[in-house]
Amino acid sequence: MANKVRQIAIDGPGGAGKSTIAQAVAKKLGFLFINTGGMYRCYGIALQNADLTNIDEVKKILNENKVMLTPDKLYLNNKDVTAECYTAPIAMLASKIGTIGAVREKCVKDQQIIAAGQSCVMEGRDTTTVVLPNATLKVFLTASLETRAKRRWLQNNKRELLEDIKNDLVTRDYQDSHRAIAPLMKAPDAITIDTDGKSFDENVQQVIRAFELKRVLDD
Repeated sequence: MANKVRQIAIDGPGGAGKSTIAQAVAKKLGFLFINTGGMYRCYGIALQNADLTNIDEVKKILNENKVMLTPDKLYLNNKDVTAECYTAPIAMLASKIGTIGAVREKCVKDQQIIAAGQSCVMEGRDTTTVVLPNATLKVFLTASLETRAKRRWLQNNKRELLEDIKNDLVTRDYQDSHRAIAPLMKAPDAITIDTDGKSFDENVQQVIRAFELKRVLDD
């Protein structure tokens, strides 16, 4: 059983801590970390001047641009775009293009190819319900709007007004949960972890404990 493929899928709203917690869990377990949200953000940069109603144009741009994900960096056509990806406009655009069928189809296919046959920790807004529906452990991370906004504010080096970030998160939450394609929702078999009021290490350990328990039960 030692070499059995194990996969952890982490879902939840923006600012809940998905990326940082997933990355830390992957490192501790020696698993591959896959940042699906980063993929949408990279394609958001590629599509920011495109006519999003023209599906042929969207598909052409998707096919012409190469996205590469590493544990802590996001690359578009071999250019490090990590900082740009985490600005509010690109975050909002990533949510918007996530409602386009052609974009989701390509991203989900790419994500499943990356994850195939290897143990990994994948995070994203439809990871537990669409991308890795058979994951060993499914986690839905949550936190209050205040906590999520403050995290994004600090992540962006306080370049934006906290109130603006809060408003952007409210808008994005609505977009993500009401889109027709793969809306943000908790999978029926996912566990909920509220990251409010706990340290980063405590949240990471909570995910790892849940995974270890699930692994024992599965074996």
